[in-house]
Amino acid sequence: MSDYTTHILALAWPALTTVYWVFLIVGGGLMAMSLMGGDADADLDVDFDVDVDVDVDVDVSLDGDADVGHMDVGSLATWFSMKFVVFFCAMFGLIGVTMTSLSDQESTVILAMATGGGIAVGQIAHQTLRYLRKSSGSSTPQTSDYINKTARVTIAVGPKDKGEVALRVGRAERFIAALSKRPDANFSPGDKVAVVAYDGGVAEIVSQEEYEFMTEA
Repeated sequence: MSDYTTHILALAWPALTTVYWVFLIVGGGLMAMSLMGGDADADLDVDFDVDVDVDVDVDVSLDGDADVGHMDVGSLATWFSMKFVVFFCAMFGLIGVTMTSLSDQESTVILAMATGGGIAVGQIAHQTLRYLRKSSGSSTPQTSDYINKTARVTIAVGPKDKGEVALRVGRAERFIAALSKRPDANFSPGDKVAVVAYDGGVAEIVSQEEYEFMTEA
């Protein structure tokens, strides 16, 4: 670093100290709010996400299952999120305040350490939480995940006319092929139905009213 840059940083040292405190207070405060909120996955969960998701019924899914094709284009969310920002701010401020108070290092060294430490801790926290969030919702759906679930018809379904229904499994809405279980029942897009059987990638459905009657009986 040039002598000129060092001189500028030295002049700005009081302001940098204030910046460290501001980052520590803001970052630490947001972390405390996150912990008190009790939901480590939902809070501060705003990602810089530019993913493009395309669902196609080609027996391949987001989680590698045999139902829905899901194309995930790379995004900034791989590296940046509000969680990263919060942890960066807290660690940047903590290192800056601590080094300023307890060491006689030059301002440039402290700034570099605070920045590097903030980025490192922010990425560790972000990548860890991102991995946990994906792994918690990435298990391949089993047959039992579809049966006895309510669904919405997206393509007309008949006893011999294969259509399509949408239902939610975990956090994802999945689109699966479907046939009517009753030989005299047909369903139009938008109808509410229930999946009563699932085999070979095809669901058998009945009306929601019939399912509720069967369940009560």
